[in-house]
Amino acid sequence: MSIFREIALMILFSRRNLHYSDYKWSVYAANDPHVNGKPDETSFNKEEGNEVVYLINKLMILWDYRFANTGNKMEKLIHDKLPADVNQQKEVLSWIKENLKF
Repeated sequence: MSIFREIALMILFSRRNLHYSDYKWSVYAANDPHVNGKPDETSFNKEEGNEVVYLINKLMILWDYRFANTGNKMEKLIHDKLPADVNQQKEVLSWIKENLKF
């Protein structure tokens, strides 16, 4: 995937696209693995808006989804149904893959 395509997709889902408004908005360093890089064993906090937006964008790129409404479906799953014991980025990725229905 070209860097330009990845950048274009990264902005498909942003804070303004979020359905819920009860997130915390902590400040992260640009290279913090909670909001940068590829999903891995880094912890994931579904109450942190920046982490939610980051992960949704990463999954949209990984799975080649192009529409914000798909991001909203992911957000609703994370917000409403993500089990408490699914708390690493990689685990969230797998859980969403199993539970995202169209």
